[in-house]
Amino acid sequence: MLSVFTYRELIRNLVLKDLKLKYRDSVFGFLWSLANPLFLILVYAFVFGHILRAGPPNFGFFLMVGILPWNFFAQTMMMSTGSILDNSGLIRKVAVPMEVFPIATVLFNGAQYLLALIVFFPMALILFKISLAWSWIFFIPILLLQVLFTLGLSFILSAATIFYRDVRHFTEILLTLLFWLTPVVYDLQTVPESLKTILYMNPFSYFILAYQDVLFHGRFPASGKLLAIVSLPVLSLAIGYVFFMFSKVRFSEEA
Repeated sequence: MLSVFTYRELIRNLVLKDLKLKYRDSVFGFLWSLANPLFLILVYAFVFGHILRAGPPNFGFFLMVGILPWNFFAQTMMMSTGSILDNSGLIRKVAVPMEVFPIATVLFNGAQYLLALIVFFPMALILFKISLAWSWIFFIPILLLQVLFTLGLSFILSAATIFYRDVRHFTEILLTLLFWLTPVVYDLQTVPESLKTILYMNPFSYFILAYQDVLFHGRFPASGKLLAIVSLPVLSLAIGYVFFMFSKVRFSEEA
């Protein structure tokens, strides 16, 4: 990992290149990245808040707290499946640590997430009449832990897709399932006790619950959630990096 620091300029350039390519020749540019989460928030707020009447008070803000980090996670997972495969031509020509590609993928999506926050949080303060709370200061540590957790999984997916192309399709299906097994559009308190165990088996649920605690409920996460969001990134990054390093010696043959 230390060698990657030497290539920090390359990582920065890869992130900037992807940002420029994504919004090139687009009239509205970055605004298109806001369209998807905004559309989801409006649809789910209408369905759960007005038709099913199952959401908590200030349901729009509740949705925003969960959907934005989920989008960051899901988009990173999908892009990670091609982070090595889609750069196979460059890998054959230039001698660089291949870890830079999954790292650049995570940072690219992280940059979009931060840009979305710059727009959505001021909007929440005005539109949803949200008041700043002391607990909001814990948002940054939770975000950093999510980034590390996501990076570990990105290492695994980027390497696995080299050997098994079906990983990309499997990931897409799994993310759809995980979305509904994560308390993003519903309050965990409304879930029957018999089903909560299933939701707690989903690692990403702990991050969403932590975000909801500090941003929506205005409280510090309980010790169990805190232990989970600290230990999961360590476990994810350790397993992911070891798996990636063990696999990368065969990337040039398989890609």
